Amino acid sequence: METSLKKSSEEPVRVLHLIDGLSWGGSQRWVWDIVRLSDPRHFTHRIVTINPDGGDYVYAERLEAAGVYQNVTESVMLRALRTGIYHDFVRHRLVPLRKLLSATWHLGCQASSIPRIIHSMRQFRPDVVHTHTFYGFTSGVLVKRIFGTPLIHSVPCLFSQMVDAGFSWMPGFYRRIHPRVDYFFTGASLEELRSVKVPPDKTGEIRGVVDQRAIDDALRTREHDYYAVRSMLGLDEKALIALSVGRLHPSKGHDLALEALPPLVERWPNLHWVLLGEGDQRPLLEARSKDLGMEKHVHMIGFRADPLPFYSAANVYVRSAIYEAENLCSYQAMAMGLPVVGFDTGCETELLRKVGHGLLVPNKDAAALAHAVSRILSMPEQGKELGCSGARFCRAHLGLSQSIEAFCSRYARLSGSPGLFKEESETELIA
Repeated sequence: METSLKKSSEEPVRVLHLIDGLSWGGSQRWVWDIVRLSDPRHFTHRIVTINPDGGDYVYAERLEAAGVYQNVTESVMLRALRTGIYHDFVRHRLVPLRKLLSATWHLGCQASSIPRIIHSMRQFRPDVVHTHTFYGFTSGVLVKRIFGTPLIHSVPCLFSQMVDAGFSWMPGFYRRIHPRVDYFFTGASLEELRSVKVPPDKTGEIRGVVDQRAIDDALRTREHDYYAVRSMLGLDEKALIALSVGRLHPSKGHDLALEALPPLVERWPNLHWVLLGEGDQRPLLEARSKDLGMEKHVHMIGFRADPLPFYSAANVYVRSAIYEAENLCSYQAMAMGLPVVGFDTGCETELLRKVGHGLLVPNKDAAALAHAVSRILSMPEQGKELGCSGARFCRAHLGLSQSIEAFCSRYARLSGSPGLFKEESETELIA
């Protein structure tokens, strides 16, 4: 799949991406999608990570193979700091020390990234700098100030998620710095950007996230994957699977999905919860599953570069995030025709109420979540109908190519090469 560009004799637009890291996550996936799906005749990319690879950069190998990224391994000093942050100082009374170490680690990473960023600016000579995540953005602002290169920023998440992740300063930083930023993209909330006075003509809402070609390929092998996944997990062919996908972090609400499992298993003894993702919360989730006597019904698979076979195998998708509404993982569930049960977070991006492809329950209510999942499982034909409504909506409105075109259109315009694109309205590209 390629963006619909006119042929041109102009030099390709050079785009430098600055991002905190390349581990699992929506921002990281966006970088990979932009690189692989933008037309190489018209766009070339270079990626610089602020943080070095601590061994979890799942997109590094693919981006290195594409010739757009050179991996940077972690120094002994930074590795020692990270080990202290995430392993040695996790007890409650040591939280202040952990915060100090974390600040020191991030400061060291930013300092070590400056020579690599400057080298890329001088050697690659980008026409546009596209920043992702948090420290990627702060570094991009510095680059804009020094080099004057047009700056785009993709807002990584809701403001409430920023606060939860320890980046409570970020919304205020947007308020102060937005005059220096040429354009903001967001899949989280336009209203939040308005609240910090970002002008409407400098914002674009991204909704097209579904790679329909990959979805179609997965649908063709759906029956095979249905049985293959059950075989891999050692489950009976008639076992029921509730699927959740997302990093193992408290904001994703996996602990609440786990609490909902015992009453579900009591009603559906052949039900299994399959969780794809990785993160710091894994030990806590594993311990809690044992406390609940659910270890035989919980399957924590880790990160999978291709999660679609697990969607093919699932009977219902459990969207347990407590801050956001839709995200890449739940969009994929929609596209694969799965009925979705999710918490009502009150976000403007909520589609369950609009599309009707599943059930909404009060936020953080594990009992209500269990009841809704049970309702879906008890009416499989109606569940299929709900899932089909989501799949139809995705095919009509959420194609990934729309977003890639929106990114590329903005790159071309800011680089002074608007003629690369056919005349199409920005709204048509992004909606």
